[in-house]
Amino acid sequence: MIARIAGAAAYVLAPHARAAVRANLAVAVPERRHRERLVWQTFRWQAQHYLEILRLERMDMAGVARTIRVEGWENFKAAHDKGSGVVLTSAHVGSVSVCGQVLLTRGMEVTLPVERETSWVARLVNRARTSQGLRFVSTDSALGIHRVLKRGGTLGILVDRAVTGVGVRVPFFGREALLPSAHVALALRTGAALLPAFADRDADGLVARFEPEIPLQRTTDHEADIREGMRRFLVLLEREISRRPEEWSVFERLWER
Repeated sequence: MIARIAGAAAYVLAPHARAAVRANLAVAVPERRHRERLVWQTFRWQAQHYLEILRLERMDMAGVARTIRVEGWENFKAAHDKGSGVVLTSAHVGSVSVCGQVLLTRGMEVTLPVERETSWVARLVNRARTSQGLRFVSTDSALGIHRVLKRGGTLGILVDRAVTGVGVRVPFFGREALLPSAHVALALRTGAALLPAFADRDADGLVARFEPEIPLQRTTDHEADIREGMRRFLVLLEREISRRPEEWSVFERLWER
């Protein structure tokens, strides 16, 4: 009930975000009917995700572990055991901030690049996200990011919006969009495994799903290698968004008009 009320309020009070969600869904799921209902549901699910994040501060590790079911752990373990670090790549689909905590419950170190906090909401959410031991590094700290992978750690990156305005224009749902390329560039440069992971939910609750490592091509054309790595991930991301577009919480326009 709280999520429905908060989501409805955000839907009404944020016309620019509402227009962005509407425009993004028009490209991602043009065949879906009742698209305005999907727009409203996006705000509702984002409110639900925030509530799930805030609950983390009132939970212990055992409680977090009970909340999340894990699929594909062998994929993460195989990538991690190589010892070269893991670039865990995901997107703003589902309760990704909560599902990512499952790594901490299994004794793994996880670091997330974040932009500078600009609101009290961001500070509140980030405090909850770090309550179980998640670490942050600034998005503009190249040295800090590389250190995580150099010591064999896990770097989590959400790559469905170019927060810093830097990225590569690539086809996404059939239209060119500016998307981050750092996840692929880092994996190519450091030798870290590029591992997709997604947050899902079923009748029993939240699910953290680890996909097999994405194999990267390494040729003399570095830019082409980055684009190909991005393409391989975006195939998976398009699948996830198409399955549940109402849980895709990107509130900025991805495609030019």
